[in-house]
Amino acid sequence: MTQRPIVFLDIDGTLLPLGPGDRSRSVDIPQEWRAQSNPQLAKLRRTSGYNLLRLGAELVWATAWGQDANDVVAPILALGRLPVVDFDQDDDVPVPGGLHWKAAALVRFAAGRPFVWLDDEIRDLDVQWVEAAHPGPALLHHVSPTLGLTEDDAAAVEAWVREVAGPPVPEDVPPPLRAIMDACHDYDDGRGVAFEPYPGLEPVAETGWWFRHWTGSPEVTGQEFRPFGQDGGGGYVCSWTIRPGADLADQPVIYLGSDGDVAVLAADAWDALWFFAHGYGPHDVPSEFEPGERYFQPEPDRVVRPHAELVRAAELLAPGRRRPVEQIVAEAPAGLPDLRVWVDGLCR
Repeated sequence: MTQRPIVFLDIDGTLLPLGPGDRSRSVDIPQEWRAQSNPQLAKLRRTSGYNLLRLGAELVWATAWGQDANDVVAPILALGRLPVVDFDQDDDVPVPGGLHWKAAALVRFAAGRPFVWLDDEIRDLDVQWVEAAHPGPALLHHVSPTLGLTEDDAAAVEAWVREVAGPPVPEDVPPPLRAIMDACHDYDDGRGVAFEPYPGLEPVAETGWWFRHWTGSPEVTGQEFRPFGQDGGGGYVCSWTIRPGADLADQPVIYLGSDGDVAVLAADAWDALWFFAHGYGPHDVPSEFEPGERYFQPEPDRVVRPHAELVRAAELLAPGRRRPVEQIVAEAPAGLPDLRVWVDGLCR
């Protein structure tokens, strides 16, 4: 099996586009340049972090910023803390004059693994030397220093990673979630269910990217959530993997709204199947219930109709779990941490 590739990330001129005079300032006053107060950081594109995470590769900082990359740049791009290449470490590999100062250290760090090096200073000599010195596949991709990393750059790297490592291995989706995700949910101009299922579970790295934005915390990973669909406003319907050792089908299903609303929809995927089969969606469950409250009302203009396809699936997969939707929702939080409190504890 091919090892997961490494993607080495430069900052100045790669993730952070440079204009006239920017590079000289980054060299002359590094403490000011690599600080959160640097106004040039406004040029960082958040989509760059998203495009990098979707590669499914191991991201590693390869920059003179060192650990400052994790403290200053990673939170802006919602990348989380990444490994950092130590360029000060002794390297006994003989190198010719004119070779880029990072090249030998990157080959040493990769230790034979496939890697991509994204930098605005890559030259032909660097490409030739890496081809001779590195036993595995390597892509040295030059980035325009004035444009920074573009979507075209990310697409070229993604194509290379897929060629070398193959497409990401799809995860098994439990049957009740698969039924929900394969069904067509009719929005009906606001009168139906606002739910758009994904074709597969969202990758953990991608979840971490938006969850760091959602909470405002660069430390969270989002690995507790496995989103399998969205509402029309960008909120997420997820399995919440809060029960240690339990299968995904036995984890509660929750809603994380784009405006901060949260709700526990069902105690597990089997109840979630019946929840959707009854014709309900994530917006039908309020964020807060009064103590002891069991019942809720959809919006007045909602037309709640059983979902015939999902009713058939639920009767086949979970015939003994059929209950009124009010009971499914009322019983869902039993034994779980308070979702609102739990999420608020992660927010900054």
